[in-house]
Amino acid sequence: MFMELATLAIHNLLRARARLAMTAGGVLVGTAAVILLVALTVGLQNSAEAQIGSSASLTEIQVYPGWSPQPDTKLPQLDFEAVRAFSRLKGVLAVIPQLNVQFGGQLKTQRYDGYAQIVGVDARLLPYMGLEAQAGQLALEPGQALFGNQVPNAFYDPKSTDYQPVSVDVMTEKVSLVFWNSTGTERKVTAKPAGVLAPNPNYDYMIIIPIQDAVAYNEWGSNTPTDLKTFTYSQVLVRAENRETTLPLSEEIRQMGYSAGGMGDYLNSINGFFTTMRLMLGGVGGVALLVAAFGVANTMTMAILERTREIGLMKAVGATDSNILTIFLVEAGLVGFVGGLAGVGVSLAIGRLINESIANAPTPEPGTGGGGVGMFLPVDLSNLQGGLVVIQPELILFALGLATAVGTLAGLYPAYRAARMTTVVALKTD
Repeated sequence: MFMELATLAIHNLLRARARLAMTAGGVLVGTAAVILLVALTVGLQNSAEAQIGSSASLTEIQVYPGWSPQPDTKLPQLDFEAVRAFSRLKGVLAVIPQLNVQFGGQLKTQRYDGYAQIVGVDARLLPYMGLEAQAGQLALEPGQALFGNQVPNAFYDPKSTDYQPVSVDVMTEKVSLVFWNSTGTERKVTAKPAGVLAPNPNYDYMIIIPIQDAVAYNEWGSNTPTDLKTFTYSQVLVRAENRETTLPLSEEIRQMGYSAGGMGDYLNSINGFFTTMRLMLGGVGGVALLVAAFGVANTMTMAILERTREIGLMKAVGATDSNILTIFLVEAGLVGFVGGLAGVGVSLAIGRLINESIANAPTPEPGTGGGGVGMFLPVDLSNLQGGLVVIQPELILFALGLATAVGTLAGLYPAYRAARMTTVVALKTD
């Protein structure tokens, strides 16, 4: 029975093709607006995630000693027991303690000076730090050093009055680390290069040395031997097993009294921002669909007024109220479906046009002040994953279902009026 009623509804719509096209046009605009605005946020989110870095950075949790505004509050420290406690947490792949060198940081070559943060780590844990060697090897022996990617480019000529960064080949040129102790005595140590790290925002301006060397330099600088009972690390890198466990681990570590954060928390904030943005822009497109719903309701009301006598005839030959209701609801739903289908096609065409235009647009070189698409887009065009407008299959299905539902709901009241007409009154209508 339903198929016969649906066939009759389609036939009724085709009798007024011009009205169908104009009414569906409103749904088309609303559907396309929803798809394009939501797809824009998906493209921007993909670009933002691409700029964060590799998936390894999303499993890093930087842990620091706890902080409290009350100076007398006793806070947990990053001691040996803390490292053991972190390693026992569920979902932890590795725990990498780090020790900052407190009494040095200046670098010297024969002609140039530089500065870098010097950090000691256990050489056996280097494979878990998400690092790669751009030159040399990712390994450390006593007396060796791994240079962050930007450290070789941050030297300068101390005799020059005009500061200009100078690049030094740290793999071939002798580089000394300069330390001072509490009495002002200077000590120079030759940094034997093990390698230069590939770009990594967390370590670009660092020099990594074996942790036993860092302990020795701090002992010399403070003139105090290390007390293992009170020894603490500067920070600890906790590596989660996967991206999904990073945020729960961060929260668990914070509950232990430590400060914890990393790219996973940043990514979570970004995702929250884009979710809110998606709802807001989707709501703007929804307003267009709401306006289209009034158009569908008006069209269905006019159709009922024009076909009142026809409704009376159908009831006279045995059509029930539910049959009449079904016919007009199917008609309204089809108007929404046709408009939604057309909106999907239009949005796909516009999205492809935008993505191709951006891909083919000239991007100015940094510092040239040129124009182009990159002049007004707040994203790095080189990091667009799949384009600026990313229309996902589930978004298409959602928009098509929403358009059909809007059309059906808009036709509910007119269809109810048609179903409630009495046969005699309907037949008397001219």
